[in-house]
Amino acid sequence: MLHDILHHLSPAQRWSHAKLLAHLAAADGKVGRDELAFFEQRLGASLLSPERKVQLRESLIETPELEECMEGMDGRAVKLALRDACLMALADRNISDIEKLKLIGIANRIGMSEKQVNDLIDWVVKGYHWMQEGYDLLAIDV
Repeated sequence: MLHDILHHLSPAQRWSHAKLLAHLAAADGKVGRDELAFFEQRLGASLLSPERKVQLRESLIETPELEECMEGMDGRAVKLALRDACLMALADRNISDIEKLKLIGIANRIGMSEKQVNDLIDWVVKGYHWMQEGYDLLAIDV
């Protein structure tokens, strides 16, 4: 990912951010290869300790409850997690109904609307088209 501000959050906020991503990654009962790759990228950006990253990987199997994930998160941290969750949900180029409902539910908790979630999803789709242009320029089949 390009320029990001995730590392500006406190360690506790980054931990909660990653737990929320784990919760959402497992929302539809499966974590695909593309979602897992994105999850791992965000773990790298979180600058958490290797021990914490192991715990977060384990949380993909024993998924924490939403309340536990959001504990102590401020609006900014939730918004960054929502952004990353949209990117992760669409990593396989498909968003399930369950994933979308979870995203909307989290957005509603911080005063964001379903339209804003849809706008965020549209932004992600545009971003993936931009990435595809790079592959096309390099003549790389994806």
